[in-house]
Amino acid sequence: MESYIDAWERGDVDAIAAMLADDAIFAMPPYPSWWRGREVITAFAAEPVHRYLPTRANGQVANAAYRWDPQTGSYVAEALELLTLEGAQVKEMTAFMAPELFAHFGLPDELPR
Repeated sequence: MESYIDAWERGDVDAIAAMLADDAIFAMPPYPSWWRGREVITAFAAEPVHRYLPTRANGQVANAAYRWDPQTGSYVAEALELLTLEGAQVKEMTAFMAPELFAHFGLPDELPR
């Protein structure tokens, strides 16, 4: 999923849309809101403020998401994003908003600029 990570980091909406299923779902536990559909999800990509590291969780493809923090001048741990694939497309993204999980995966708390 290197191209998926690259597209999100660059904010390449067209590339992200091409990798998402039409009825893709994006959820961010513990928040109760979730989003469905390629167009709704790609709206998140308009402003690239994240960096990602690929990983695996529960046997699934996953990404560690780091959000830019201007106060520290670095990217800080934000969410562990599990991807459910349907063929070559992303069918579901579940971003667990729990940066405390990063240590369990051997992931750093922050990334340099």
